[in-house]
Amino acid sequence: MLGPVLVIIILLGTGVYVGGLTITGNLDKLPFVNKVEIFIDETILKKEKKEKKVNYTKLDVPLINQLDDPTLYNGCEVTSLAMLLNYYDINVTKNELGDKIKTVPMDYGNGQHGNPHKGFVGDVTGANPGLGVYHGPIMALTKKYTTKAVDLSGQTFNDVIQKVGEGHPVWTITTATFAPVDDFQAWDTPQGEIKITFSEHSVVITGFDRKNNVIYINNPYGHKNQAVNWDDFEAAYKQMGKQAVYINKEK
Repeated sequence: MLGPVLVIIILLGTGVYVGGLTITGNLDKLPFVNKVEIFIDETILKKEKKEKKVNYTKLDVPLINQLDDPTLYNGCEVTSLAMLLNYYDINVTKNELGDKIKTVPMDYGNGQHGNPHKGFVGDVTGANPGLGVYHGPIMALTKKYTTKAVDLSGQTFNDVIQKVGEGHPVWTITTATFAPVDDFQAWDTPQGEIKITFSEHSVVITGFDRKNNVIYINNPYGHKNQAVNWDDFEAAYKQMGKQAVYINKEK
């Protein structure tokens, strides 16, 4: 937080020049006339403040392992969401989120499959087959815990990194290799055909290092601030549909 900003007042005869504003009228009633300086809140100049490019950051996001008892074998998405919420002191477990996430069947029995855009496909625990879930149902679940949730999906990776640089970890969909994969298959769903991969994974972006071309992630397989290649991760982000959610709240 900046301190008070010093503003010099210049008398202009019938007006007063104050930090870019000229005030006219009955100056005798203005409380600052005949003073040589006033203090104003820094928010007046906020729009003029230039964004500083951040080259390195690594946020301390709590690590949660999806394989810890009780296991969520297929629950990388809700486990990553739990990490995001816990960072802002919203105390919720991965299993609570696993119980609350909307679900759809793995198979409908007519050749159709569940759509991860509509809910978690299959069984999040791993007791039965499961696939995963995309940003829409995750965003809906996040909004049950905070009014500050923002869906960044569709935005560029640079937009995502900007939020991380501002101190906001970001939930995202990637692949198990953190690079593009070639094992997509067509699925017929009640909403139409989609392309899915069982290599889909979800993590929290916790930081980056521009100099070394590195992205830091909390991987729900048990790795905190894991370093992955920036270019590969960005390419996987694009391949998986540019899915990202963050919480617009100060830590």
